[in-house]
Amino acid sequence: MSRIRVAVIFGGVSNEYETSLLAASSVINNIDKEEYETICIGITRKGRWLYYPGTAEEIQYDRWSENSDCIPVAISPDPNRKGIIKLENGEASFSKVDVIFPLLYGKNGEDGTIAGILRCTGIPFVGSELMASAACMDKTYTRMVLGYNGIKTSNWRMMFRNELNELDSKCRQYCDELSYPIMVKPANFGSSEMLRTANDYDTLKNAIKLALAQDEKVVIEEYVEGKELQIAVTGYERLTVSEPGEVIVKKDDFDFNDMFSRREYIIPADISCEVAESLKQLSVKVYKLMGCTGMARIDFYKTDNDEIVISQINTVPEISEGSMFVKLMALSGYNFTELITELITQAIVNYEGKSV
Repeated sequence: MSRIRVAVIFGGVSNEYETSLLAASSVINNIDKEEYETICIGITRKGRWLYYPGTAEEIQYDRWSENSDCIPVAISPDPNRKGIIKLENGEASFSKVDVIFPLLYGKNGEDGTIAGILRCTGIPFVGSELMASAACMDKTYTRMVLGYNGIKTSNWRMMFRNELNELDSKCRQYCDELSYPIMVKPANFGSSEMLRTANDYDTLKNAIKLALAQDEKVVIEEYVEGKELQIAVTGYERLTVSEPGEVIVKKDDFDFNDMFSRREYIIPADISCEVAESLKQLSVKVYKLMGCTGMARIDFYKTDNDEIVISQINTVPEISEGSMFVKLMALSGYNFTELITELITQAIVNYEGKSV
């Protein structure tokens, strides 16, 4: 019996390029090699799509594009010819693909871009569709959808790049309406790299200018004090919902703007059974409201008053041996290899019109 051919797409024109490389190498190393044949498609930082025939180690350490056997590749847009087209020495060759596992983080991937492309091919793929991906990536849309449905988010405002000529008056408004510390982040960045915290008017103004240099709009919101909790969800109609895990950020000298401090995971989180169950039920509601499919990691804050506040929804959660998503799914009974198999199987079965 022939193996299922899985195309893993990694890299991309994104500030989270390195995260993608780690995820791809982890998936390739842990996939069931008796069941699946892996085809690697790398996207360089400049946007070149290349068929890559080398090792996972070269991907992890960003040496993959130096491989002399890399050749230009495209995904066939013809649903009657589901696969990839390799271009070499002026000639094109076709290779069949059964399912695609896109591991593109941040812009030009996680934001729905890749989902839109893949949907046109007729090839099953792991993850959410275009609209859900875009709405979860854009923090303003996430907050608008959840707020409309009565789900608590932080107290927030948004500002557009074309409003920079009103920056002084906008900052005065935000200072009056929001309590310090105030968090500022680009609306469409997937990581915490550009997150800034302001404790006065001047730092707020500077943080907004920095964020608007990276994106067309920014989110300005009150800092939420509380436990940082995360839940993993997989599936389509029938969902697997993990127990909550807790993230503890360890810093020698506490600095809101130091986003690359040591992190400790507590799995399961040290919370009551009642709170854990409430979070799981809320995760299902959020997952369905946002239209998520395949997988997601949903992040919350639990305040000292036991108020639950949604932080963000990741439709392409970090996938590696040490990631929270993989650890939470292990708690639900899936080791890493079984998790990869489940995600791929669900994508194929869902595409065939069955409930999973």
